[in-house]
Amino acid sequence: MSMLDEIKAAEAAAAQAKKEAALTSRNILRDAEEAANREAAAMISDARAAAKDTVAKAEAHARVRAKDLVAERARADRAVAAAAEEKLSDAVAYIVERVVV
Repeated sequence: MSMLDEIKAAEAAAAQAKKEAALTSRNILRDAEEAANREAAAMISDARAAAKDTVAKAEAHARVRAKDLVAERARADRAVAAAAEEKLSDAVAYIVERVVV
């Protein structure tokens, strides 16, 4: 084999190696993109689940707080009603006194 044939064979081998390297790099890049997309989808799914859980906890807390607030207001209303009821007979007597007299 002549030196020229050896150079041509080396150039052909180099060109083939370059093609294989380009193909390998494209495959690696594609695989990396697919892995990144899968990871991103998983992160989005996890974030949605966490947000849903947070909203559910907040709603539960709000329901408990609203129930407590309603109970507190009911106690205050009963206290005001009881105080008014205690003064009812005095108020009626005052009104009767003013109207009759």
